[in-house]
Amino acid sequence: TCVRRIGPWTAAAAASDFTGDHSVYPHSDQAVRTWARRAAPDLVFPDSPRAFEALWRRWAPDRRSVHTLTLLTLTWGCHVSTVTADRLPTPT
Repeated sequence: TCVRRIGPWTAAAAASDFTGDHSVYPHSDQAVRTWARRAAPDLVFPDSPRAFEALWRRWAPDRRSVHTLTLLTLTWGCHVSTVTADRLPTPT
């Protein structure tokens, strides 16, 4: 079945959100890459979406692991502070 204006990314993200199965989430998505970098700023991540997704799959090779890694990254990454040691507020 085809739904107009719903592409593969939207379908995968919606299916993941609805079912709670993050193994179908589009892991090369900019949001996952951004939140992963925020959650683990000391790690070096590939710039290419395809290489990032391959790394993600190596870190979490099974359904339970990818679900946990994706959910934690999306949750933690969007809530982590953007203040870094070199940009700490000056005490008054």
